[in-house]
Amino acid sequence: MRYVKISEEEMKKTRKVYDEVLSGTASTLLFSVGHVIGKGIVKEIKDEKDFFKKASELMKERGWVKDVVFKERNAAVTSPAEGNKCDRLRGIISAVYEAYYNQPVYCIRIKGRGCAFRIEFLGG
Repeated sequence: MRYVKISEEEMKKTRKVYDEVLSGTASTLLFSVGHVIGKGIVKEIKDEKDFFKKASELMKERGWVKDVVFKERNAAVTSPAEGNKCDRLRGIISAVYEAYYNQPVYCIRIKGRGCAFRIEFLGG
């Protein structure tokens, strides 16, 4: 598979374009983009024994984060590529948790904590 790299500055400018075109509602679109990326990560690691560790490694290799720590109901990120705008990252993390627990999740950014997330399981 071929990967395409973009700079953090390009990501910020792209987000600005999305916000302008979508009247400030780019969050949903960027979350969905992240979810697609997350599903690609999951596809590569689906049979791995250390699922969360492998997800973390791939996210670091691809430049999305400097580090990410997955726990049962939360994820903490160090130096996200998106800065303090974490919508794509929230989508990636949602896809990882959904695959691991085999159920839909709601990934909530914890305000005031940079890109830290709380995971809620939907339907139980």
